[in-house]
Amino acid sequence: MITSTQTTLTFVQFFRQVLHHRDMILALAVRDLQSRYVGTLGGLIWAFVHPLAIVSVFYFVFAVGFRAQGPGSTPFILWFVCGLIPWFLFNDTLLAITNAITGNAHLVKKTIFPTEVLPLVHVISSLFPHLIFMLTLVGMLVFFNVPFLVERLFVVYYLLCTITLVLGLGWLLSALQVFYRDIAQALTIMLNLWFWVTPIVWSQEIVPPEYRSLLSFNPIFYIVEGYRGLMIYKTAVWPSLQETACFWSITLIVLFVGIYVFRRLKPEFADVI
Repeated sequence: MITSTQTTLTFVQFFRQVLHHRDMILALAVRDLQSRYVGTLGGLIWAFVHPLAIVSVFYFVFAVGFRAQGPGSTPFILWFVCGLIPWFLFNDTLLAITNAITGNAHLVKKTIFPTEVLPLVHVISSLFPHLIFMLTLVGMLVFFNVPFLVERLFVVYYLLCTITLVLGLGWLLSALQVFYRDIAQALTIMLNLWFWVTPIVWSQEIVPPEYRSLLSFNPIFYIVEGYRGLMIYKTAVWPSLQETACFWSITLIVLFVGIYVFRRLKPEFADVI
């Protein structure tokens, strides 16, 4: 019989194993960035062309075509981009992590290689383009004369929220992808649906008040609104304790399930790939 104490120790050992290989994780993350951009004509520019193209299309469709407005006096483009930045981090990182095991078969087949670090490699490498987008957002804040607030620095908290959620899902899906290769294809469809049910392009204000609390069960909603609340308004807006408790309850369950499934399936990776 497995006790709660044994389960806790198992998770602690898992994280210790990951932290023990932090130098390897950083080295593999740098190599991942180099493999994506070094040697191409556009180099790192390609990391931003696709997202910027998406932003441009949405801006002209909604802001120019439909004359969409941001909440209050907030420019739509600023409100929209601030919500899109954490979504790009979540979406792109999760897609990359899902193929982390199957895409590194040469490493997985080495019996001493710690496969649990592979999802974290993609998280680290994804932070670089995220940083560039955040610097771009800061430039937009200056352009639109949004005042600087010390509270804006706490956006790092929402970055941690995103990383925790994406790692939980990533460990789960990357393990399942080894045995069910359709996972990655299905995930692309699910992420497209997830994007549209999250208030990124549309405002939560259009949801009837009696149903608005249901948005709290979408963890990405918490993150997107968190970025916006701290970054683009004249005063910092924090989520309620209820929304925070709901987010962390869901995210920690996903994290623990992801780690559990990964640990259970890990011994079979090398035989299946």
